[in-house]
Amino acid sequence: MKKAILNTIFVIYVVIAVFITVCLLSYNQFKVTEFGNYSLVIISDNEMVPDFNKGDLVIVDKSQKVLPGDKAFFYNTYGRQIEVKLGEVVDLEKITETESTYTFEGEHKVSSEYVLGSKNYVSVIPGIGTVLNVLESKWGFLFLIVLPALLAFFYQITVVIADMRNSKNDKVENNAEKKS
Repeated sequence: MKKAILNTIFVIYVVIAVFITVCLLSYNQFKVTEFGNYSLVIISDNEMVPDFNKGDLVIVDKSQKVLPGDKAFFYNTYGRQIEVKLGEVVDLEKITETESTYTFEGEHKVSSEYVLGSKNYVSVIPGIGTVLNVLESKWGFLFLIVLPALLAFFYQITVVIADMRNSKNDKVENNAEKKS
């Protein structure tokens, strides 16, 4: 029973470690995880209240069209720090077949390549954003993923070395018994 519980905990740990690693490897240039047409947006402050709360994980579907009147997520690249914002689309200007310019409230113009998707096509997981934010940080990844994995690796090395010593001692004892 104890071994089954430990194995279950180990499997859960491995799944979480692999998921966090894949999330980090799937970062785009704005440090947002993207899986195909889906972006994982972590709400890190209270700027988007009442729509979203701090700590929410918002999964945004980029494949759906964003139309004037929709609230949409976009990358705000005007400041020194690039951040994900939520704003209402006021106007949409089609430039080419694949490129458009969105005008957000306050005359803020954004190219379609910087628009993540409409608020109408999101899934929200409350509180998981805070956990994911900690796990994806440098120190969180180091202490919660890398160090436990290293400790498990070194533990397995000591087990293998102990087994080799026991095997060697058993051979010596067996040879001594045969000689007697």
